Amino acid sequence: MGRIYLLFFLTIVGFLVACDYADDTILNSEEEMMSETNDFVFEQDLNSGIRVPAEWEPHAATWMQWPKHYEANMRPAFANIIQVIQAYEPVHLLTNSEAEKAEAVQFLSQQGVSNTNITWHIVPVDNSWPRDNGPIYVTDGTETWIQNWKFDAWGSNFGKDVEFKNDNLVPIFIGNYLGLRVEDRQDYILEKGNLEVNGEGIAVLNWDCQDDRNPGMTQDEHEAILKEAFGLTKVIWAYGHDPADGTTGHIDGTARFIDTYTLTITDFGLKTEQDLAKAAEAAGLEVVWYPGSPNWLVGNGFVAAMGAGDAAFDAELKSLLESFFPDRDVYLLDAKTIETAGGGIHCVTNDMPAFEN
Repeated sequence: MGRIYLLFFLTIVGFLVACDYADDTILNSEEEMMSETNDFVFEQDLNSGIRVPAEWEPHAATWMQWPKHYEANMRPAFANIIQVIQAYEPVHLLTNSEAEKAEAVQFLSQQGVSNTNITWHIVPVDNSWPRDNGPIYVTDGTETWIQNWKFDAWGSNFGKDVEFKNDNLVPIFIGNYLGLRVEDRQDYILEKGNLEVNGEGIAVLNWDCQDDRNPGMTQDEHEAILKEAFGLTKVIWAYGHDPADGTTGHIDGTARFIDTYTLTITDFGLKTEQDLAKAAEAAGLEVVWYPGSPNWLVGNGFVAAMGAGDAAFDAELKSLLESFFPDRDVYLLDAKTIETAGGGIHCVTNDMPAFEN
């Protein structure tokens, strides 16, 4: 019997020693793994929860920059856009002086647009395209803040005489007005017209545009910046653009997310569209086609889109948009003057997400 107790005792001791050795081995292995992959783990922690809200998420307001004298022909289109937005959410308008504000208020009144739900700000601006020079809002679930990316007037593609220094400061003004932190990102040129996000870690951009604005960088270098800044897990690139397009192919003229995993792409028979569709589907997205301009604004209960001026075709576009956004009112607006200037409704608006800090 004594031998049995001794054998049992030695077995228990051996088991405990083995467990202690195994724990040390596992611990050492984990420590080595953490040491070897420390950079990767830190990067994931850094990006944890950071995202750019999707446009269909609730808005606090939409910001616009009133057209100056050399863009005065766009003012009637602006009036139509403002009239739609103000019925659903606040509008913030930037203008250069009290005199310009008074002129703008009078013009809107003559167009049948009231001053209701509009907040005016006297701020120096150069142009009227805040989608590109305005803030990009990011959130980590606890804090929402503004990123101020460098803006250079589309790489001077619309002319070297196009001013932009005041436009480049607009995100700082808005951040100060809202009491939000402004993150300096002036080491990289990015226009939000070339950043289409689904709010859940996927972004679509046109490579031609980013390569034009930041020459000499590899695609991996571009993606590293975008993923770090926006918490992205996937970047999908479109390639190719119309040589007449001064934006060098802003993605909001080609493709838009209509929900988290559905991307609509223009249906103009272009190789750019077909290649993008393949890349999107390879990334697990559903692709649907849209035969018009996707340069629309999605807001609180509405979609403001560009009409083509043909009654039958516009009816087709409206029907499609109503199927894309069944819980929103759809408006097709005459924005030909904006389109002729190189943009659309999305380009002249900058939506501010609702947030709690």
